[in-house]
Amino acid sequence: MDSRYLLFLTRTLRGFIYGVFSVITIIYLIESGLTPLEAGIAVTASIIVNSFFTFLITSRFGTGYSRVFLIVFSLLLFIGISGLFLTTNPASKALFAIVGSLGVNPSDNTLFSAYEQPIIAMIKEDQREKNRLFARYTFGGYIAASLGALALNLGLNLSFELSMLFAAMVIGSYFFIPSIEGKKSVRKAPVTKRSKIIARDVSALFSLDAIAGGFVLQSLMAYWFHEKYSFSLSQLGYVFTVVDIITAVSVLLTPYIASKIGLVRTIVFTHLPSNVFLILIPLVPTLSLSLLFLFLRQSLSQMDVPTRQSYLNSVVEGDDRSYVVGVSNAVRSASNGASPYISSYLISIAAGSLSFVVGGAIKIAYDLAFYKRFISVKENYARKEK
Repeated sequence: MDSRYLLFLTRTLRGFIYGVFSVITIIYLIESGLTPLEAGIAVTASIIVNSFFTFLITSRFGTGYSRVFLIVFSLLLFIGISGLFLTTNPASKALFAIVGSLGVNPSDNTLFSAYEQPIIAMIKEDQREKNRLFARYTFGGYIAASLGALALNLGLNLSFELSMLFAAMVIGSYFFIPSIEGKKSVRKAPVTKRSKIIARDVSALFSLDAIAGGFVLQSLMAYWFHEKYSFSLSQLGYVFTVVDIITAVSVLLTPYIASKIGLVRTIVFTHLPSNVFLILIPLVPTLSLSLLFLFLRQSLSQMDVPTRQSYLNSVVEGDDRSYVVGVSNAVRSASNGASPYISSYLISIAAGSLSFVVGGAIKIAYDLAFYKRFISVKENYARKEK
């Protein structure tokens, strides 16, 4: 078997980890002694630090260093989880959350995806096959995230212990993937002008979407249900297990939809209605309706993830991919970190509905802008598999 398929395993293992921490990070930090604002700042810092290093590394180092950086960042993930679990001081827990980049969503916009996605894109060159690969890659992450959320019902300690075990398995997996041939330095083999323009434009648009996303991180939505309806961690675990299962199933439909209407239309036409549902979550008068709109939102909101990954790895070629994916992910994540501390504060003073409305409205603006900019930049369905 092609050892590059091990990247599906690493994505799945990380999915479990992010499934746990996308639910508990904010609540855990608050219950450890931080204020809601301080917990929000810690999550913001975890996202911004991860974004800074993703941008710094991917803008300088090409795919020839893939395995080195994947191992280093998986070590940081393991250290972050372990430190968060084992230390008792609230400030130390916040520091380890930052080290492990534990403020991310299950969508995993990290350095991992910046180097893994270009490798996956090289497995198949046929566009339809590439779309299916990214759908399966994303599915594994989300279905594992549902198990991570479900594991919270077995106890917080066990969830941490399993997360540490899986982080260690991620580290080990990278040693079985041979070095990927590619340029070592971005500077020595310059990225093409066309790729730089695409990276610039898509980064600007992703930053808009990510600022909006920062208002509605999964950990913040979990915190909102915790505050609004007094949900326990066990109840939140059940809710977000369903959320992640719905998400996982939905992404499997994306290759079929994309084959009919194209990647850009799939990205926009699924994302746009999901943001209407997002706005409605806090505005409806009952818990049942809030959950209904949460589930409806999740049935569409992440269908853009594998299509976006496939699209970016299709409109640029070869070694430019790690640059474009890395830079756009870094900008996206940095922008994502601009709003969690505001949102956590709003929720703590019972103004949580405002964070949902603002986030949803900005996301709708992003959808329209993305469609206008990229509808004419077509992926190549005619390319034959090598």
